[in-house]
Amino acid sequence: MLRPASPDALDRLLDAAGDVDRELDMALVRLGVLPPLDLSTIRSWLTLRGVAVAARANTDGHRVIEVLIERRVVASIQPDGSVVTPLAATA
Repeated sequence: MLRPASPDALDRLLDAAGDVDRELDMALVRLGVLPPLDLSTIRSWLTLRGVAVAARANTDGHRVIEVLIERRVVASIQPDGSVVTPLAATA
C-alpha cells in the first residue's frame, strides 16, 4: 500500500522538471514512479504554464501522477513512467 503523496513531494516533482535529469529521476522515484530513460515527454508536460499535479493510486495500487491544467486532467504519468493522455486512453 502506498503512502499518500505529500504536497512537498508533488511540489518537488514540478521543481525537478526544470532541473537536471537526476533530480527529476529522484522526484519520480520518491512518488513511486519508475523513471524512463528518456525524461523529455514527462518534462514537457510538467513544464507547461499553469500546470499542477495530483497523485492517486490505480486499481493495482500503483502510483499515478495526474497532470492538470485549470483543474482538468490533461495527462497522467503511469507507474512505469509512460505518459497517457485522456484521448489516447479512450482510443
